[in-house]
Amino acid sequence: MPCVSLTGFASNMKNKHRKVVITGITGVLGQALGKRFHQEGASVIGVSRSNQFEAPWLSQLLTMDQDSSADVDRILDLDPDVIILNAGQIEKEIGDHGEPLPQHVASINRSNYQWPCDVAMGSMNRSWTHPLDIIAIGSIADCCPSSFGPVYHSSKIALHYFWTGAGPIFHAGSRQQIRLRLYRPGAIKSDLAWAPVNRLIEGGKGHQMRKKRVAAAPSGEQVAEHFHRWFLNPNAWVGGWGEPISFKSLRMIFGCFPNLFYKMQCWAWKKQSRFSQ
Repeated sequence: MPCVSLTGFASNMKNKHRKVVITGITGVLGQALGKRFHQEGASVIGVSRSNQFEAPWLSQLLTMDQDSSADVDRILDLDPDVIILNAGQIEKEIGDHGEPLPQHVASINRSNYQWPCDVAMGSMNRSWTHPLDIIAIGSIADCCPSSFGPVYHSSKIALHYFWTGAGPIFHAGSRQQIRLRLYRPGAIKSDLAWAPVNRLIEGGKGHQMRKKRVAAAPSGEQVAEHFHRWFLNPNAWVGGWGEPISFKSLRMIFGCFPNLFYKMQCWAWKKQSRFSQ
């Protein structure tokens, strides 16, 4: 197999005046990433569904729904050096039995999976005179399915599979000008870190485990700094903050013993779900 040349990307990373587009700019991680890239002299362009956001480190704010080919074109027309697809959605509302709601299945998959793919595919319709890094913000929740966050987990799993599966095709097809990279953070200290407890028994073992994870979660600034160090490594294609041993164990069981994993999910739902009482 021929060696993949990353010379252009390495040179691009040393360019302190690169143009960086960040979706989900108003969120905890989006703001932290914007500040971090601004510190090194980059021009930061934020993308949001809201036009009610200002920051001294922001060069420009694009307001869009992020759900159409026209929106993809607006981002690509900026001729960026880096696109960080950070916008996402968490499953906040659920049905009477804890089941996913159709409208949220559609919107979460659109935000977390389809939209990043649309941007990546749109980039292949253009000729680039410089290397373009398109970085999707995934999640360590892509390790395996979860009955306590089925829509969010499945959207991130789909993103991970597409990004690492299509990435080599895009890189070769663009004559090594486009690179799809994936960064997988875990919980980040914020109110949203509590979202996964909506199906759990309050005060139960599962709820207590989440409480410990939220308490130990890094700040957005810490994750942004870790992201930036990873970003500067031209040989880093997939990275992340870190994965607890429990996640690694579940991923191994899911991959090697899917039937056992399914039965474990049924057992966990019976024991920890507030809908099974």
